[in-house]
Amino acid sequence: MRPKDVYSKKITSEEEQGGYVIVLKDRLSFFPALGRRFQMIQNGRSRRAMLESYPCSCRGPELPHSHFFVRVKALKSGDRVTVRKDSKSGPRYLLQIQMHPRRSA
Repeated sequence: MRPKDVYSKKITSEEEQGGYVIVLKDRLSFFPALGRRFQMIQNGRSRRAMLESYPCSCRGPELPHSHFFVRVKALKSGDRVTVRKDSKSGPRYLLQIQMHPRRSA
């Protein structure tokens, strides 16, 4: 599988608190367009998801920008999230959460 077919990242405390996975700007094209619904499959269960955004000024008020994300419940800081495109059918994505070693003990 090519790296472009997978989106993977470690969850931050901000993402844990917000219940979402940040999508880095250079990987926006991995997901359907902003606001367009798609199927997310986790543990055999399907749910509707979509790429969303919120305005941010974390770089200061003179550099406003947006952060992009997909909502995912039950994430904890340190978990590793991996999203793969489902090559078998349309806009479906497979979500896998690898719990941080401290959580699985």
